[in-house]
Amino acid sequence: MFQNFEIRDYTAAIFILIGAVLRFYGFSDWSLSNDELSALSRTNFSSFSELVNQGIWVDGHPALIQIFEFYWVQLFGNKVFYLRLPFVLMSIGACIYFYRLLAIWLNKNAALVGLALFVPNYLFVLYSQIARPYIAGLFFVLAFSFYFIRYLKSSDVKRNYKGIILFGLAASLTHYFAALAIFLIYLSASIYWNEKNVKWYFLLAFAIVLLYLPHLPITLNHLSIGGVSWLPKPEPDYLKRFISYFFQGSFTLPVALLIVLLFIGIRKGLKFNWKPSLISSFVFFSCFVIAYYYSINKTPVLQFSVLIFVAPFLLVLIVAHISNKASQKLIIGLSAMLLVVGSFALIAENQVYSKKPFANFQDVAKNSAEMTQKLGEENVLSIANSSNPFYLEYYTAQIDSAFEYNIENIDESINISEIRDLIKNSEKDYVLIAYANKVVPSEIHEYAKQKYQVIYFHERYFNSDVIVYAKGDKKRETRFETSYLSSLKWNVNRALLQDSVFYSDSIAFHQTSETLYALTYKDTLKNLVNERNTYLTISALLSSADTVNLSLVFNVNRGDSSVFWRGTNVKPYYSEDKWYQFMYVFEKPDNLLPSDEVVIYFWNPKKENVYIDEFKMYNFADSDYNYFKF
Repeated sequence: MFQNFEIRDYTAAIFILIGAVLRFYGFSDWSLSNDELSALSRTNFSSFSELVNQGIWVDGHPALIQIFEFYWVQLFGNKVFYLRLPFVLMSIGACIYFYRLLAIWLNKNAALVGLALFVPNYLFVLYSQIARPYIAGLFFVLAFSFYFIRYLKSSDVKRNYKGIILFGLAASLTHYFAALAIFLIYLSASIYWNEKNVKWYFLLAFAIVLLYLPHLPITLNHLSIGGVSWLPKPEPDYLKRFISYFFQGSFTLPVALLIVLLFIGIRKGLKFNWKPSLISSFVFFSCFVIAYYYSINKTPVLQFSVLIFVAPFLLVLIVAHISNKASQKLIIGLSAMLLVVGSFALIAENQVYSKKPFANFQDVAKNSAEMTQKLGEENVLSIANSSNPFYLEYYTAQIDSAFEYNIENIDESINISEIRDLIKNSEKDYVLIAYANKVVPSEIHEYAKQKYQVIYFHERYFNSDVIVYAKGDKKRETRFETSYLSSLKWNVNRALLQDSVFYSDSIAFHQTSETLYALTYKDTLKNLVNERNTYLTISALLSSADTVNLSLVFNVNRGDSSVFWRGTNVKPYYSEDKWYQFMYVFEKPDNLLPSDEVVIYFWNPKKENVYIDEFKMYNFADSDYNYFKF
């Protein structure tokens, strides 16, 4: 096996060893992501048929990885180390196959430079530590590509057909974008056809399709489901942003790469290689265009993660023209420099080991349990939110804690009025509010701050947060405050002010069946919020005989056009036979301008009767609910 090894191969082995260290380092220390916990929750079925019908049929991903995890967890348990270990190993396998692919497709000089870029790449290292289909699909695509290209160049069917069929099928059953990558590679590699390989080219493709057919009903169902509901449509600059992300947002890495190519060019080590360049361009850009077009015209599916299967072909495109004539010592030295610069960008610039762009379920659960134990369970009202209660329960079980949240999930089954009243009526000294991946509505924080004015503890992570409020006499600082009876900017029909039904101040507003719009406020946006304090809290006390279809409308105009409109119905806030507090927290979107005009009013489309008092707006200095600062 090693008889053909030479200095570049041993250097590649060292690079791959470094890649293994980068991928193994701390891989089980950080929190499972929402997607990982979702997959883990679907390993709890009692039978294979339940797994398929309830866990795979409705998921949107092909079956292979979920089936693998189902049996893997039964063998080794659900600890993070064992759950992620196979994916870390596959990511190391991807490094090996990437080098082997480039060595037989291009040459070992190009392969070593490409490997130096591949090993410390942020996209590949980050997803190597995540137990989801991405790194598995990358491994299968690269392994397939190696055997397929080797077959096309050698016409040796016997040596390669098992790898082509096995890894082509595995990739297709791992992720639909990996399947697309296999198709694009297969299609574009037809430029290597000759009379010796063309027959088996079609037979091998037929074999992969034939073996995939049992999965076809699942695929058709997944296609009917569509894309990801929460994913926005891609912006026109999406490709530019991905390429910047792929090169780690670094200034030094592209400069170092240009220097490397310049040095090799000066030494006459560059030679145009059109076939790998054509295939690589076709595979990457076709995949991107298809995903972009589908996301714009049908349903969003395009994320950086789904481009991982074709991203290596960007590197092939860069190194394809490095010839085997360049000095091996020069190539080794320049490759080592690229590896160092890439590792610096990975660790120091992107802080891959300290910053994770995923919700931190682990520390949210840990801090919640520890703070409740410290303060006494009888003294803490705890409220949490996540996509599934299992996700936080998994981590409280991991730390062997009996801790339970008073409210563990906020969904359709629990009304915001219940949480509001729970906070209002609580006799406990503290309220803990936590979330991971599914935010607690800002209004709940505002309700809590009316009674619990002191921040006792606060830890914020990406898309996750734990905060403990304590009782106190601290008055909240306001940047702006106004009431419907205190400013000329309010348009109030004073004929509807009355003193027979009110909450305080001996007066209230009666929005009658004759009043479609009421209590209109107009101002420029810059007077309400600014770049530092972007949240406007709107509060009113309402009284009605029954639930009413009343909505607070927040409209932002620019010239003659509305650029933002939000209608918030008061029904979820209703309480019977008493005044109930409605709350809405507006967060300034980035696209709004300080000069835009804001119009706020109550809209009464069903022409119902409701009494309104204490209608106020605040810009609080401590309102900060931007959980995606990273």
